[in-house]
Amino acid sequence: MNNTNLDIEFEIPFDDDLDPNISEITIYNLSNTTRNMITRGKLLTINAGYEGDKGLILSGYINSVNTKHENADKPTIIKVSDSKPLDADKTLQKSFKKGIKAEQILRELAKVLGLSIAVLILPKNKAFAKGFAIDGEILKAMQDISKDCGAACYISRSKLFIRSLKIGDDHRFVLNRDTGLVGSPEYFEEEKDNRTIKGYKVNSLLQYRMNTASIIELQSIGVKAKVRVSKGKHICRGDSFYTEVEAIL
Repeated sequence: MNNTNLDIEFEIPFDDDLDPNISEITIYNLSNTTRNMITRGKLLTINAGYEGDKGLILSGYINSVNTKHENADKPTIIKVSDSKPLDADKTLQKSFKKGIKAEQILRELAKVLGLSIAVLILPKNKAFAKGFAIDGEILKAMQDISKDCGAACYISRSKLFIRSLKIGDDHRFVLNRDTGLVGSPEYFEEEKDNRTIKGYKVNSLLQYRMNTASIIELQSIGVKAKVRVSKGKHICRGDSFYTEVEAIL
């Protein structure tokens, strides 16, 4: 399907934590045949961009499908999780051997949850001399271990990423007025995990290169900085297509 013959709206959030993000896509006046192909549990992907320059902005699994009747229109609202169906409260009771390293534990826990690992790079691959025991929520254990090793742990486009907040995907993309920057970047500071996070809130025309951990060369009046996207969303409403992000220095 594409928006040349269908009216499509969407809001696709993304961030750098393990909580699955739920996107909402609305498609108007689908045929019954097409509507019946869109069912819970199926993989749904969205590519977006411009003529000759499109890329992936969503790969996830359908949570729900609901069709309404509004006057002459018939909107179908699809909610999509950016990970496989995931039991966020799943627990495990297990002991790991003495001397085991964090990377091995994280790989085993990801396997228990059925998560496919895209990147696992730990700034410090901590060794547990006395072994390691888990008796509780798996996701929390993964987040705690990753944090102890100086890494963020998050799901993006159905894949698990564990790496430093300073590492990202460098597409060598320069964002300025000529490439879609809208307005001026807004500087911010916030406290998180006992440290000060500094960065910019940025609006642009829809840009698939801006997603979790994307590295951007930000250029504006008074601003020239290399930043890493921490969270944001891709939005399509009517004829407006844009991307909003928070990016850290």
